[in-house]
Amino acid sequence: MAKIRTRKDNGLLFLDFYYPGVRCREQTALPDTAENRRRVQTLMNQISKEIKQGLFDYAATFPGSPRAAQCSGCFPYPD
Repeated sequence: MAKIRTRKDNGLLFLDFYYPGVRCREQTALPDTAENRRRVQTLMNQISKEIKQGLFDYAATFPGSPRAAQCSGCFPYPD
């Protein structure tokens, strides 16, 4: 299940989801505020939808992420 979480050490939001069957956590630079939670939730909803449709592109969504190279060519995995 996809979730929005807050890092305890710095108070920044991060996305926590599975793709494909691997737990992925991607950090944002956004502090935990109501507005930022809405923004990140919108992104998380889009990611979940794309994963279910088999259209999610990790590298395009999170450029520069070390996980993007690992997920190159990954198959969709519903959460």
